Amino acid sequence: MPRTRLRAALLVVVAAALAGIGWQVSRTVGSRRARTLADLGSDFLPTVAQHIRSFRRVKVEKGRTLWEITARDAQYFDKQDEIVVREPQMTFYLADGQRRAHVSGSEGRLVLAGRELRSLTLRGDVTVKLDDLEVQTGEATYDRARDLITSPGPVRLHGRTLDVSGRGMEVDVTPQHVRLLEEVRTVLRSNAAPS
Repeated sequence: MPRTRLRAALLVVVAAALAGIGWQVSRTVGSRRARTLADLGSDFLPTVAQHIRSFRRVKVEKGRTLWEITARDAQYFDKQDEIVVREPQMTFYLADGQRRAHVSGSEGRLVLAGRELRSLTLRGDVTVKLDDLEVQTGEATYDRARDLITSPGPVRLHGRTLDVSGRGMEVDVTPQHVRLLEEVRTVLRSNAAPS
C-alpha cells in the first residue's frame, strides 16, 4: 500500500501545482487586459469618423440635379475631409436634362471642401460612358472646379463606329469633349449596326 499512497500523494501535489499555476496565469492576464477602448491607446482606435453602407450623395442646384454619387460602402475621414468609397458610380446630369454621363470604378476617394465636392479619384476598372462612347482606363480623376475628368495611364475608347487607344485622357464633362494625349491609335468601322 505504500506505493499507492505515494502515487495518490504525488497526484494531489501535481493537481495543486497545476491549479496554482492556472490561478496565477489568469490573474496576470486579467490584470493586463484593457478594460475600455481608451485603455488600448489612440494607435488602435479607428480614424474613420463614419462608416456608411449604400452611400449616396446628390448635388442639387436651383431645383436641378447636377450630379449623384452612389457606392456600396463608404468611410468618412473627418480630419482629412475625405470619403473613401467602394464600387462608386457617379452620374453627371447634363444641362439639357435628358443626357447623362456616367463614371464608375472599383474604389474611389472623394475630397471635400466643406459640404462641396472638390474632386473624385477612381481606381480599378474605371469606365466613363458618354452617349454611345465608352472609355476604359485604370485610374481617373474628376476635378469639379474645372468640370474635367483626367487619366494619366492607358485609355481605350469604344464607340459604335470606332475604337481608339492611347495614353492620357481629358474629358470636358459638360460639352462632352474627349481628348487622348499620347500614342493615339484609331480604328474606324463603316459596317457598324445603327443604334
